[in-house]
Amino acid sequence: MHNPVNPYVRVASGRRRPIIYHRSLTVAVMTYIAHILPSVAALGLGIAASRGVPVQAQAQTHAAPPPSSAGISGQVVNQQSRVAVSGATVNLIGTRLHTATDTAGRFSQPSLNAGTYILEVRAIGYGVTSWVLRLAEGERVDYVFEVEPLGAELDPVVVEGRPSYFQRRIQEFEERRRSGRGIFITHEQIETSHAATMADLLRGVPGVRLNCRSGVCNAQMTRTAHGVCNADWVIDGAPASVSSTPHLPVVGVVAVEIYRSPSEAPAEFLKSDSQCGVIAIWTKSGP
Repeated sequence: MHNPVNPYVRVASGRRRPIIYHRSLTVAVMTYIAHILPSVAALGLGIAASRGVPVQAQAQTHAAPPPSSAGISGQVVNQQSRVAVSGATVNLIGTRLHTATDTAGRFSQPSLNAGTYILEVRAIGYGVTSWVLRLAEGERVDYVFEVEPLGAELDPVVVEGRPSYFQRRIQEFEERRRSGRGIFITHEQIETSHAATMADLLRGVPGVRLNCRSGVCNAQMTRTAHGVCNADWVIDGAPASVSSTPHLPVVGVVAVEIYRSPSEAPAEFLKSDSQCGVIAIWTKSGP
């Protein structure tokens, strides 16, 4: 069998030798080429991928990475002094998201979607302030948020307690004492006198006489228009002539008023038929 193109090749001697084709050799070579062809093709694809050549197979097996989330952070400061405002509440209106500023006035609200947000800041002593923020996909912003301090000052609150019954009675006692009518014995004077009974306090009082018979004493007034008469007794504002005597102990007595005639006594101590003076006693256990 002859090669139709060039059945002869030139050799060194210048003579031509015919090329002899063996059928068995040809079949073996073709089988080897068919065997290695897939490996060569795969190697070519790998080389192409390593050189940055787009490979459709690779694009189909690798998904695109998810976009990063947006976020809002910043610092809340006093609009006038620029001092950081700590403990302020930061809300995103229309959502359940909220946070608070730290000691440096800073806050952070991550993991937000793209969109429009209304950010509201509330702090004690400052007006409520809000801002409209628009975030793109994956956008993170960091702003300084200024809040205005409230200029109004609260009026001072004065708390006045109501005086007790005893305190009111002592105040009234002092008011009558300043009027200069009657004789007044204070708690301090009672303590320093070391008196045991009312009789001990009444001895020596001008216009008052103790009339004692068989161990029973009566307090009498000597300056009335009707002469000597037995005094009326008043204890803690209530009439007590029947139950009171000069033998009454002074334990618990805080003040004594002595009026030696009806004209000297205040109207609240007089009865409708009073013709004598009044001895008024005030105690710690009064109503």
